[in-house]
Amino acid sequence: MDQIRLQPGLPGGRWACLRGLRGHDEAAVDGTSDLAAAALLERLLVEALGTTVSPAKVWELAVCDRDRLLAAVYRRHFGDRIEGDLTCRGCGEPFEMAFSLSELLASLEAEAGNGHQVTGPDDDGVYRLPDDRRFRLPTLADQRLTAGLDPEAGRRLLLERCVVEGDPQAADDLDAAMAAVGPVVDLDLDAACSECGEEQSVRFDIRSYLLAAMAREKRWLIREIHYLATAYGWSLEEILGLPRDDRRAFVRLIEAERGGGMETRR
Repeated sequence: MDQIRLQPGLPGGRWACLRGLRGHDEAAVDGTSDLAAAALLERLLVEALGTTVSPAKVWELAVCDRDRLLAAVYRRHFGDRIEGDLTCRGCGEPFEMAFSLSELLASLEAEAGNGHQVTGPDDDGVYRLPDDRRFRLPTLADQRLTAGLDPEAGRRLLLERCVVEGDPQAADDLDAAMAAVGPVVDLDLDAACSECGEEQSVRFDIRSYLLAAMAREKRWLIREIHYLATAYGWSLEEILGLPRDDRRAFVRLIEAERGGGMETRR
C-alpha cells in the first residue's frame, strides 16, 4: 500500500493510504468524470493507522488532494512518464509531447503560495489572508454542488461555501489565493512542435488521463481473464479479485510456457 501526504488533508491529519488496483477496480471504471474519479478513490482508499482519509470521506477531500491521489495511482501502475501524440496547430504535422509526472507535481508544489501572503493550513485545513479573511479549499462535494451552474454563479456559490470568515465577494484575489495554495493537476502546459518549432499550449489533467488509460486497458483485462480461466480454471470473481500486478505476473508465466501469444501491453 502507498501512503500519500496531502495538503491540506482533512481535520486531524494529512495522510491517506491507497491499495493497488484489482480487476474489479479496472472493470468498474466508467468514463472520465469527477464522479468516476471519486468512485475509484472510494474503492482504493484504505483505513490504516496514521491516516485520516477513509473511503467514506472522499467527498470531503480538497480537489488538489484528489489529484495527488490520482497521480499516485498513475505512477504506481503506469509509470512516471506522461506521453501524448499531438498535431501542431501551425504546420499540421504530428509530434510527441512527453514529461515526468513527478517533476510536474514538484514544480506545482514549489510554486504553491508564490506571490500570495497566505498562511496555513491550520489543523482544520483553513488558510488566512493578510486582511484576516479565512478560507478553505474547494472540495469534491463543492465541485459536485456547483456542477452545471453557469461559471459566474458557480464561482459565487463556491466562494460562499469556502470563505470561513470575511466577505466572500470582497475582492477578486480569493480565486488566485485558492489556486496558489491548492494547485490542481489540470492546467495548460507549454509544448513546441518538433517539426516547425511553434510553441503552443496543451491542456492536461490527471483525472481524465488516468481514467482514460484505465479504460483503454479493459481489452487487456478481458484477455487476461480468459488466459487465467483457461489455464487455472479460476472463476471470474477470483480473477478480478487478484491484485493487478499479481494477475499480470501469472499471465506472463502462462505466456512464457506457451511461447507468447498475447500482444505486448504498454
